[in-house]
Order: sequence, then C-alpha cells, then structure tokens
Amino acid sequence: MATDLWLVGVMFLAFGLPGAVFPCRVTKLGEQIDAFGSKTPRDEVEPAEWNVTLTRFGGIFATALGVAYLFA
Repeated sequence: MATDLWLVGVMFLAFGLPGAVFPCRVTKLGEQIDAFGSKTPRDEVEPAEWNVTLTRFGGIFATALGVAYLFA
C-alpha cells in the first residue's frame, strides 16, 4: 500500500512540476498539439493568458498533492 502511494506521489510530481515551473511552455505544447489538422501553422500558435494561469495553478496543486502523497 505504501508503495502505491509513493508511485502516485511521483506521478503527480512528474506532471505537476513542469506545469508549475514552465506553464507557458507546457501550454504552448498543448496548443501546438491542438493545431494538428488546422490551417494555422504550429509555429504561430500562442496560448491564451488564462490558459497559462490555469496551467500554473494546476501544476502547483498537482505538485502539492504529490508531496502530500510522498510524505503520507
């Protein structure tokens, strides 16, 4: 059981830290993936400011949750 919580904590940290530290890059990558099949070139896609902010707060929340699982 403790091994499972450790693994869940590491997974939350692996996905949460990049979103908290580099939210613009993570959001831009998501927008570029969404641009497949669109007429807009992937290089010209820019994320909205609200999306970057949401990614940052989601990353902070996931990181905090991962730390909580690691020390639980």
